[in-house]
Amino acid sequence: MVYPKNAFAQTEKIQFDTYGTLPLEVTILKAAQPRISLLYFHGGGFLYGQREDLPQDYVHQLLAAGVSLYLFDYPLAPEVALHDIYLHAKKAVEWFLAEGWQFSGVGTNEYVLFGRSAGGFLATLLTASTKHSEQKGLIRFYGYQELFCKEFLQPARFYTQFPKVPPLAAEAMIESQPITHGTLEKRFPLYLSARQYGNWQRYLGNREQLAALAIPAAAYQDFPPCFVVHCKKDPDVPFSASEAFAAQVPHAKTLWLDLDQHDFDRTPNAIADEFYREMISWLLLTIEKN
Repeated sequence: MVYPKNAFAQTEKIQFDTYGTLPLEVTILKAAQPRISLLYFHGGGFLYGQREDLPQDYVHQLLAAGVSLYLFDYPLAPEVALHDIYLHAKKAVEWFLAEGWQFSGVGTNEYVLFGRSAGGFLATLLTASTKHSEQKGLIRFYGYQELFCKEFLQPARFYTQFPKVPPLAAEAMIESQPITHGTLEKRFPLYLSARQYGNWQRYLGNREQLAALAIPAAAYQDFPPCFVVHCKKDPDVPFSASEAFAAQVPHAKTLWLDLDQHDFDRTPNAIADEFYREMISWLLLTIEKN
């Protein structure tokens, strides 16, 4: 589908925070007829990726439905520990609630969180820890809520089929200063190595720091409505993570795909097109009910 150019009313890039001297920015895409704000956190195992990674087709689809998008930076690991990444994601939401909402055109500071993969972990953690009444929903694509599941603690079968990236070679890819943008070409080998050798957590911080990010079971009872998507044969993030999550929250709309892919929506395709239409329908219905 071709969406009208006037789906975009305005684009802003704003610095909402810093990590030391590193600016943390948000790209704001204001819908022409805004109805809700969607705060987005990207994936990449916390080691790579960048905030503007949503395929343009789906950006247009969201904007055409009246969804104003906030695409947030966060500093990447291992240059920054996951605990600090979380704290700056929390600041992103606080900035939106205090002043950033005014750029949306919606007229209120109500919002829905959206995260894919590692961004889904961040969005889940933020929902559990902040408990803002302004949050009306959570959208989670192939995310997780547990850092110490067995699949993350041992070499991943899917990644061991690729040429090995030894830990010393991986460590040479680590920057001397914090970054927010890690390209596939430069940073994916770091993640590949981490999953090949089963040492991904080492890049995220010490065990004590990571354990502090565990979500208490009782916290799920207060979650807003959730939209959860995952491939049943995901070779990267176990499907069981989304199954367990959906079973714990009070209201979850689930869409399971019988595919052996992780980020099935990496490039536009017919299946992803349908799932984004479903997600937008759910989103608009959810805000109407709230």
